[in-house]
Amino acid sequence: MEPPTTAAPVTRSGYVALLGRPNAGKSTLLNALVGEPISIVTPAPETTRDRVLAVITRPLGLPSQLVIVDTPGVHKAHRKLGEYMNAEARSAAESADVVVVVVDATEGTNRDDNVFAVLEGIDKPVFLAVNKVDRVRPRQALLPVLEAFAKKRPFEAIVPISALNEDGVDRLTRLLAEAVPPGPALFPEDTLTDRPERFFVAERIREAVIAETGAEVPYVTAIEIESFDERPAIPRIRAAIHVERAGQKKIVIGAGGARIKAVGSRARESIEKLLGKQVFLELVVQVTPDWTRNAEALQGFGYATPPKEEDQ
Repeated sequence: MEPPTTAAPVTRSGYVALLGRPNAGKSTLLNALVGEPISIVTPAPETTRDRVLAVITRPLGLPSQLVIVDTPGVHKAHRKLGEYMNAEARSAAESADVVVVVVDATEGTNRDDNVFAVLEGIDKPVFLAVNKVDRVRPRQALLPVLEAFAKKRPFEAIVPISALNEDGVDRLTRLLAEAVPPGPALFPEDTLTDRPERFFVAERIREAVIAETGAEVPYVTAIEIESFDERPAIPRIRAAIHVERAGQKKIVIGAGGARIKAVGSRARESIEKLLGKQVFLELVVQVTPDWTRNAEALQGFGYATPPKEEDQ
């Protein structure tokens, strides 16, 4: 994963938060902006749970550095995990220099009200990226969609894009480079992300679980890297897949262990591509009852729960 570099000193830099509903395409847009598969992308909603930060340093019309922050999808939370995810999105918007709201052009304009509510009281440039425009047929049908979104709130610009096909992404990048404040680089120019390898290894395993189990267990799985020994020629990784019920454990393991083998094979291939080397991957499945509703368990898995209103 070779990050791009710039020959000229950075003259503008800032944080850009991507906000949107689950499955609006934020992670796909992040990967398109950076040119690397930083965030995992699956058909399952609510795939992104943490803020994922990626750095772009290159000539963008101006010698600029954009620190892109992918956030969890804003949704109506029913568990403490959902509360954590929504709080992460709000916090990212509050601390960013620029916000990009990503919406799905194929789903109308009334499903994003929760996202716009997150922006209430936040005074900073907000761009609207209307994603998946390649799926709008006929093309003229896009115009009323753009007009309807324009009435929702003031935007610096409304940019039709297809993150999957990278259409419109260059224009959005140039607009963001012009919108971030003047200043030097915030990170060394060879930085691609601030996350450690362990985080991305865990995410690749979670991605494999989602891919192999479909809609059966993706929302109740957490990945814990129990050990990561890089001393051998082939690094050894042991990870635990946590679920909430014994029945979910059976689903992940599968008949005769077939599914967990498929998860391991898919995850190992993805991790080896990520790290550029062979790895030995050992997976175990553990039941941690109601972890998505348990503040202590959430904290143990790295998900800090937001404070209750009465505690603020």
